[in-house]
Amino acid sequence: MLKDLILSQSSLQDYVDCPRRFELRYLLDLRWPALETQQALELEVSQQRGHDFHHLLHQHAMGVAAEVLESTIEDETMRRWWRNYLTWQERNLPNLHGMSAKRWAEMTLTTTLIPDVNEPSPLLLAAKYDLLTILEDGRLLIIDWKTGRPQRRAILANRLQTIVYRYVLSRAGAWMNGGQPVSPGQIRMIYWFAEDGSTVELDYNAELQILDEERLLEITGELVERFEFPLVSDDRICRFCTYRTLCERTVETPTLDEWEDGQVEADLPVSISLDDLEEIAL
Repeated sequence: MLKDLILSQSSLQDYVDCPRRFELRYLLDLRWPALETQQALELEVSQQRGHDFHHLLHQHAMGVAAEVLESTIEDETMRRWWRNYLTWQERNLPNLHGMSAKRWAEMTLTTTLIPDVNEPSPLLLAAKYDLLTILEDGRLLIIDWKTGRPQRRAILANRLQTIVYRYVLSRAGAWMNGGQPVSPGQIRMIYWFAEDGSTVELDYNAELQILDEERLLEITGELVERFEFPLVSDDRICRFCTYRTLCERTVETPTLDEWEDGQVEADLPVSISLDDLEEIAL
């Protein structure tokens, strides 16, 4: 079953956080409604706003005029985010919409991992990027839009999203690099936060690439050998989990502020199939 699953930063983060959640969500494909509390409803509204904002930036990256897009915004929070975005991108991506610019929005890349040398069946690892662009000096930028609270650099650097996104691009980004293998030193990942227009920028290098590969092989190697998927022992993380009632974890639903402090948005669907991949690069 696992060999048919396309792994992502979301699924691997779920596994690390709680093996049982990984099993329920990705292996059993179980949908389970959380309690409809006021906090949960507020969270749903916030998540939909974030989804709509990502779509707005996707359209802009694909060349739709800013004036046209701005005329469609009715939500005041989104309007503030949009103005923060325009200010930031004008200063930091001056050639984004120029003829020489190369950018790819909502692009999915894949690479393979072989966690067990005695059982060389590759696992597919996918990363779906908000925006990829290449600068004139050859640097490859991963830009990820975040609509939650700004996060600390140390937290983001250790998140599986950062590990997966940079690693996959280093392995599958030759098509952006004139057909030549990508040097890890060419890659920079930028988290941009809509709330205040701030960024966290994370460079990459060969040493980090080796460490990331070791980490990914460690996680997937453990995963392929698992027959049981126990609940996480620390139930504090259950506050953020849809399955908390199924697992009979009677914990208080987090407030919206607590959710934004404790979670980094997932950027891929709950489960992914090959039909979901717009582009595949092995």
